[in-house]
Amino acid sequence: MTEMWNRMMGKHLDYTVHGGNLQALRFVLQPGQAMIGEAGCMLFLDPGITFESRLGNGSVVPQNDTWWGAFKTGMGRLATNESLFFTWFINSSSVPRSMGVAAPTMGTVIPLKLHDYPESTIVAQSGAFLCSSPGVVFTIEFTKSIGAGFFAGEGFVLQKMVAEANSAGSLFLHGGGTIVEKKLNNEEMEIDAGCLMAFTKGVSYDWKHTGWANTFKGGDAFFVTLNGTGSVWIQSTPSSKTIDLIVKAVPQEQKSNN
Repeated sequence: MTEMWNRMMGKHLDYTVHGGNLQALRFVLQPGQAMIGEAGCMLFLDPGITFESRLGNGSVVPQNDTWWGAFKTGMGRLATNESLFFTWFINSSSVPRSMGVAAPTMGTVIPLKLHDYPESTIVAQSGAFLCSSPGVVFTIEFTKSIGAGFFAGEGFVLQKMVAEANSAGSLFLHGGGTIVEKKLNNEEMEIDAGCLMAFTKGVSYDWKHTGWANTFKGGDAFFVTLNGTGSVWIQSTPSSKTIDLIVKAVPQEQKSNN
């Protein structure tokens, strides 16, 4: 690592959130500063900001992984509804430069500083990651019940994001609709399975079935029970529900009797 890179490692990203419920982020990167984004998140770049796609888990610690090891890490990201590659944006100029990013779906961006939370860790639903500072490491967090997670409609795999020591730990998540933060103090709460966006260490979770009678009557088939102490982020309008409404509204082709 260069001396400039080392200086930038612990520096938080300078950002501005634009918009209400259809948000975009504008970043100002200092010379030598980098940002990691989900593939396809870029809106615009000032001259001097370069980018490249990389396999890996977001770590800035030198890895001894082979190409195959890095590829398997990328495949794990695919399982969490993220892209195979990260996009690394770096200000290669000698002056501050700006860039913009946005999520592919309608919703709200939540800026987080991972070092403010227990074990510098957040567990989030698949597809929630938008961008981060270097040094935020991604791994898979399997649910306790694969079958329940699958039938809940949000996928049975969650993603865990951990900030490395001496990194800035800046993380930007995206959820559908309005995001509500709920703080638990050795408490329990139940959430619609699709509306759970993220939670911190100290909060345990379990998938529960609401009963087939309720399911057949048009109710939700699964919900999530959360227990413990920590923060929980809830999204009001997950993309899966929006997609379901669109699919139901599409006219069905009428079959001819001829």
